[in-house]
Amino acid sequence: MQLGARRMTNARDTVYRAVLDRLTHGHYRDGSPLLPQQLSDEFNVSRTPVREALALLEQDGLLLSGKRGFEVRPRSDQEILDIFETRAILESSAAYAAATRATPIDLARLQDLHDRSQATDDPAEIRRVFNHFHDAVRNAAHNRTITALLRTIEAQVKVSAPWTTPGGAREFGPSYAEHAAILDAIRSGDAASARTASLTHSAHDRDTRVSQLIVRMAEDLTAPDSTAAGFLDRQRG
Repeated sequence: MQLGARRMTNARDTVYRAVLDRLTHGHYRDGSPLLPQQLSDEFNVSRTPVREALALLEQDGLLLSGKRGFEVRPRSDQEILDIFETRAILESSAAYAAATRATPIDLARLQDLHDRSQATDDPAEIRRVFNHFHDAVRNAAHNRTITALLRTIEAQVKVSAPWTTPGGAREFGPSYAEHAAILDAIRSGDAASARTASLTHSAHDRDTRVSQLIVRMAEDLTAPDSTAAGFLDRQRG
């Protein structure tokens, strides 16, 4: 690869990672468009790598291109539930594979992360370690395809139904137990139990995030036929 092309690729990847981080942390939740020229000025690069980065994020299912630029991709109620279902299938497959493929190093890493999550009372830190625990399970599966697909799906989850960290460490009690069940099944090589434990944990996370999403959407509710109202009606049915 020539030097100029390599610099262009590096610039694209830098913009991609930065915008992805912003998307998954709710930076563009106010509905403002992502304008290539503004990002070009901000990152001090030409518009070509910016447009390439935004196009990749569109391929990831996070953005939509429009007349003014790009915007966060809106999701219907069913699409959000579909994303959670897909993630649960992939996560449980990773746990199943980890139970048959995890190395002693993988197991030690999982145990360390599980212990660290219980050694702090900081909810934000607990959430961060939990994320690393899930990454470690995926890595222990030693299946790059599952890992790559989960990376994309997880970004869609964070953008569509971002997690709101609860006010105290005690709120994480169920997650501690669910992580322990996943870890025990992986350590014992019980693939079926690892899959079941992972599905249970995914269902709990889905229900928590959806509840938070409904509350947030209800707070912003301005019309009776909005997406939030439709979601609430279907949940009542």
